[in-house]
Amino acid sequence: MRSHKILFVMFLVLGLIGAIRDFGPVSAGDLFFMHVNVNNDGVKDLDDLMVRVLIYDLATIFQSNSFDLNDGDTTGKIISWDVPSYVQPGDYWARITVSNDDVREVKHRLITIV
Repeated sequence: MRSHKILFVMFLVLGLIGAIRDFGPVSAGDLFFMHVNVNNDGVKDLDDLMVRVLIYDLATIFQSNSFDLNDGDTTGKIISWDVPSYVQPGDYWARITVSNDDVREVKHRLITIV
């Protein structure tokens, strides 16, 4: 029985994050937006999910509010970040995570500051 539960969680994790779009590049001092599609292809409702973005080199985290996603449903979350005026132009790696206490999926994208 335990191996089935582990397999089920792995199945959910593989398809949790759909398309990721950002509305960049963005200038320092402006507002950055990212849209993340979240898919629940499993057979179990997912409660208290959250989308988090960590920008490694800037030690910055911004996130969505928590939300629930019923089995078979898809939703899109738009999250925003006020880019500080001191941020230097360049490409920054961002870690996008969708997770709750039971599941987690991570993808990486470049964010461009001009």
